[in-house]
Amino acid sequence: MVIILINGYRIKKVNNEDILYIYLDYNSEFARLDKKNTKTIKSNIKKYIKSNKIDFKGSVVALVVGGVLVGTITLNQPKAYNNNYTNNSRIVAIIDKFENSLEDEDNFIIDEKIDVKETENNDSNISEKKQTENTRSNNKSSEKSIVNSNGNEDSFKEKEEITEKSNESKTVDLNIYINLYRKNGDVLEIELEEYIIGVVGAEMPASFNSEALKAQAIVSRTYAIKALNINKKLTDDTTTQNYKSNDELKKLWGNNYNTYYEKIKNAVLNTKGLYLAYNGDIIDAVYHSTSNGYTEDSVNVWGNIKPYLKSVSSEYDNTNKSFITIVYMSYDEVSNKLNNSVNENTLFNIISRNESGRVSNIEINGNNYTGVEMRTLLGLRSADFEIEKVSGGVNITTKGYGHGVGMSQYGANGMANNGSNYRDILLHYYTGVSIKSL
Repeated sequence: MVIILINGYRIKKVNNEDILYIYLDYNSEFARLDKKNTKTIKSNIKKYIKSNKIDFKGSVVALVVGGVLVGTITLNQPKAYNNNYTNNSRIVAIIDKFENSLEDEDNFIIDEKIDVKETENNDSNISEKKQTENTRSNNKSSEKSIVNSNGNEDSFKEKEEITEKSNESKTVDLNIYINLYRKNGDVLEIELEEYIIGVVGAEMPASFNSEALKAQAIVSRTYAIKALNINKKLTDDTTTQNYKSNDELKKLWGNNYNTYYEKIKNAVLNTKGLYLAYNGDIIDAVYHSTSNGYTEDSVNVWGNIKPYLKSVSSEYDNTNKSFITIVYMSYDEVSNKLNNSVNENTLFNIISRNESGRVSNIEINGNNYTGVEMRTLLGLRSADFEIEKVSGGVNITTKGYGHGVGMSQYGANGMANNGSNYRDILLHYYTGVSIKSL
């Protein structure tokens, strides 16, 4: 897929014909400009022309990267004429400000960023996550992080931890389009912020505080942009992030649809383009429904050390009605799931717990399991559990819901209800991160 964010444009006469020069950033990841991508590229350029009210009546668009013509695209012409592009050219996929050197070109038009003001109101199913990432800054004192063709990022430094948007700051037009792979087999081309509305609606109850919804929007945007940068397919289920279309949200919310949709839409638009970074790199913005009172260190779940995914307190998770749950499993069921024969004489010996209170190691019939393994094999809500033998099987009591890493959604809502804004929430759950703007 191709993402086009345009730095600016100019119209120039060539052989008595108006040519629209579209300027793209040089320091970016490139996507191949070929027949497969031409339709998307043309669509984005048409939207750009319309939204900027560009008086261009010609047909040829020249794509310029760092002062170099990388290809041309023809608008509003028959298919036979639509081969006027360079097959081996590459078009920029951009998540950054344009090069200042382009500002000096004659007739070069610079886009102004427009801030969106706020309003608010929502209820949906909460799902557990895999991993997540994204967002960025307008501060001219910052050097931006660039994604190269290998999906890696060069780090950048920024003077302020949180960069506020400025009406005087000149930035690119944030028209990012993604391909969303739906479980019904459809591939939906959708604008990023519209996608985030559908994700927040699917991932967090719309009844939550607006500041929690804003935090969720930033986390989900971070995840999406990271996925785009590493060419990871975005789906509409828990393999990446849940997403619901407007029709699906109408079914979910019923008579509350208009109120909830506006509430989530405003939470998304009031954080438009914002994402999370650590030392200039987009983070893995993982999140979960409910912690056990403390979030989990990523190393205890996935074995990878992420300095921004450390265990922190999360004191409001017990507001979730299912904070503590008890499930019964027969001995046969446990035996089958663990591939380990257990009965009324079996000892379930929890050997150790980690600093977050979750099980680190449990011994069953001489076999050792981590808490994460037990949670996966038995399908438990959390790795913080107790096992009690009862007639014919065991009662397993769990505390919290999810892997426990990153932001707790119920914890975020509790913080918001007690006066914290989305910045407070994000900087609490993700250690040492900064909030940036695309």
